[in-house]
Formats: sequence, structure tokens, C-alpha cells
Amino acid sequence: MNTIPLRDTRLAYIEQGRGEPLVFVHGTLGSMADFPPPFEFFSPSFRVIAYSRRFHPPNPVHQSDDSYSLSVHAADLAEMIQTLGVSPATVIGSSYGGYVALCCAIRHPGFIQRLVLGEPPMLPLLNKTHEGEIALEEFEANALSPARAAFAGGNDALGVRKFFDGVSGRRGAFDLISAPSRERLMESAGTLRLELLAGPDEYMPSIPDDQIHSALVPVLLLNGQRSPRMFSLITDELERLLPDTYRVLIPGAGHAMHASNPSYYNGVVREFLTPA
Repeated sequence: MNTIPLRDTRLAYIEQGRGEPLVFVHGTLGSMADFPPPFEFFSPSFRVIAYSRRFHPPNPVHQSDDSYSLSVHAADLAEMIQTLGVSPATVIGSSYGGYVALCCAIRHPGFIQRLVLGEPPMLPLLNKTHEGEIALEEFEANALSPARAAFAGGNDALGVRKFFDGVSGRRGAFDLISAPSRERLMESAGTLRLELLAGPDEYMPSIPDDQIHSALVPVLLLNGQRSPRMFSLITDELERLLPDTYRVLIPGAGHAMHASNPSYYNGVVREFLTPA
């Protein structure tokens, strides 16, 4: 593990291999440790980098005066790419990491040459359709509101459980994963509290349609077959707005598709990176 200085903090990262750079960006309740299967798969042919975003383990939760915001994470990604000398990189974002990656591509267009977006939770896009509005209301009621209430009441364990169940789309999902996986998620409890108790306009802002359309790089859009419907609806809007997309459904996979069907996920990403 290495660390890299970025503005007022240091972020932990790992890298392996040589060649074209691939930068993996994890989601909520995640860290650089989320990507063992793709890391091992791609490192023989690529320079693979995974880092822990600001506030995420093993970085300290309260490591700067910044709030948990999309802008801060996108700026960190751009600075990391620049500091490591890997511009332009292919950036592979999982969940909120995809939100961060797209924002970075829009604001720093020369830093990213391709994007892989695995169900970025761009909730404002759900307001564009009636079905999306219903899905957003359900997610707010089943995940965000209960998790915020738990964190506000000082029950971090319940907050993580409610959020994970809501993102998974089924009650009790947290109890079905392995004990080591539950422990790893709990390591990010303080980070999730920081995120959910931040202002929605900071951590979940709306990106105007014309800005999304300005992302001119090729984009691979991925959905998990078993993911909640709202993620497919968000991807529908991204497919409509982004000018150069290729979309794939990962069979048998949930939201964390790189972990639930790694062989299919890795194959699809590899095909995107090395087209015939």
C-alpha cells in the first residue's frame, strides 16, 4: 500500500502491472480493497490503480475540513491522475465511484479517455420520469431516511444495515452476506454517516443534461441483473444523454457486480478496453 499527498490530506492507494493505466474508484461503504478479482485479472496487461477515496478506510474519516461532496471527490480523482502521471486514464467507477468518475470527466476532460460506469446512483436523474419518481420515493423511504435516522440517533450499525438492504433491494440482505463482509462494511460506518448527514446538494447534486452530454469519451454502462430497478432507470437516462455509450447487463449480479459475477464483468470490461 502507498499513500499520495493531495491538497490537505493523503490518500491510500495500491497499484500493480504495467501499460495503459486503469483507475478503479469504489462506491459508498467501500475502499481500495473492493477490487481483488479485476485487479488480478487486468494487472498482467495494464497498470492497475485502486485508491481509497477521501474519508474512506484506511484513510481517517475526519482527515480534512472538507464535507463529503461530489466536487471534492472529483477534484481528488483528477489530482491523483495528474500526480501519478497517468493522464489520460481509463477510469472504472463502481456505484458512487461512477458518479465521481463522470463528474471528473466533465470537469477535467483531458484527464480521462474512457469510462466504465457501474450503476452510479445519480438520483436526480430519476426525477425525469414518473416511474423514476416512484423509484426515488421508494429508495428514500426504504434506505436513505431509515439510515439517516439511525445515524442521527447514534446507531451506526443500524444505519449501515438499513442502507445496505435498501441498495440491495431486499430486506435482510445484510444478514445474508458473510461475517467478514459485514465487518468490512462496518469499517465504513463513520464514512457513511458523514455522507448521509451531508447536504444532498453536496454529495448527490444534479448535473445538468448539457454537461453530461459534454462528456465525449466512450462510456461502458453496466447494470446488474438483480439490482433494484432504479439503477436501470438511471442508466436509461445516462444512455440517452451521453454521446458515446455501450451498455451491458451483467447476468446474476447485483449492485456490486464486479464482486457478484467477476468473470463476466471482467470479460465485458476487457472487451471494451480492447475492441476488435
